[in-house]
Amino acid sequence: METNVALDKRQIRQSFANAAQSYDAMATLQRKVGHELIAKLAMPHEAMVVDVGCGTGFFTQQLRDRALLENILALDVAMPMLLKARQRLDDISIPLVCADAEQLPFASHSIDGLVSNLALQWCQGLGEMFADVFRVLRANGSFVFSTFGESALCELKAAWAAVDDYPHVNDFCNLSLIKQHLQAAGFVDVQLESRVYQIKYNDVIELMRELKGIGAHNVSQARNKTLTTKGQLQVLVAAYPKDDDGKITASYEIIYVQAKVGGDI
Repeated sequence: METNVALDKRQIRQSFANAAQSYDAMATLQRKVGHELIAKLAMPHEAMVVDVGCGTGFFTQQLRDRALLENILALDVAMPMLLKARQRLDDISIPLVCADAEQLPFASHSIDGLVSNLALQWCQGLGEMFADVFRVLRANGSFVFSTFGESALCELKAAWAAVDDYPHVNDFCNLSLIKQHLQAAGFVDVQLESRVYQIKYNDVIELMRELKGIGAHNVSQARNKTLTTKGQLQVLVAAYPKDDDGKITASYEIIYVQAKVGGDI
């Protein structure tokens, strides 16, 4: 999300395409956050709702089966993810759309609700993207999403800083900036909540393997594009703080957002 570091859009698309087969086995946090996000939804069953960054369709399935929404569109930038979503949903009544979240292919004022579970952090232009969401929503429409906060993966970022000066962990947005851009786009009744989830891993390698398995690569255009050497990896492992049991903990700040379009647009 909108930082001083440009994101490589081609790499984002390719990373998630490559992760389509492994995503469900490793996306534990995404499922947990998705369940929390569903509990925040308050939309009529007949509302036209778009799941942006649907991935393999887990959250889309929750929208259908738990929120009991009857008119859902599922959108993702990676076609292999959509193919997995089709297998999961087994429901041709849910249209799948391959498109970029920053260029929504919908008519103005045509959607009642837009939801997204841990996907919008891969968008570059926060203000522009929120303005486009506002454009497609109808009067009294809802925008509900979760995203990584700025302290997510802070331990990994600090450990990489001991290796070199390249950005190895993506920069994520802070709560106040998200609120600022939502209000600038025209949203009202903006509610934000920040939570930190801590997940234990056997070692740094397991953490990095999981991040790769869900497509959460470093997608900064300023990243080091050469392979990490054995020596660099050893420095990284040594720099990452260990728990008393020898394992490691990764912190994930998650920001939950609810915003509304006013009744007069």
